[in-house]
Amino acid sequence: MSKYELARSCIEQAVDGAAKLHLTREEMLETIIVSAVDALKVAGGAKRTADALRYELSNLGGDVDTVFLRSR
Repeated sequence: MSKYELARSCIEQAVDGAAKLHLTREEMLETIIVSAVDALKVAGGAKRTADALRYELSNLGGDVDTVFLRSR
């Protein structure tokens, strides 16, 4: 199992559990993002967190092909 498969599995478990709390999929996913950003800031520091977020945001605009990079 890859680290991305593990993360996707954890996300799906959280999203499935959120239904019991009457949260939407979008609400839970946003909560996961906020929690993950905070955890990365604690573990890796603010600079690494900001760099990772900038990288992911640039992918939203199609500037970086992370799907190719992560398939390796």
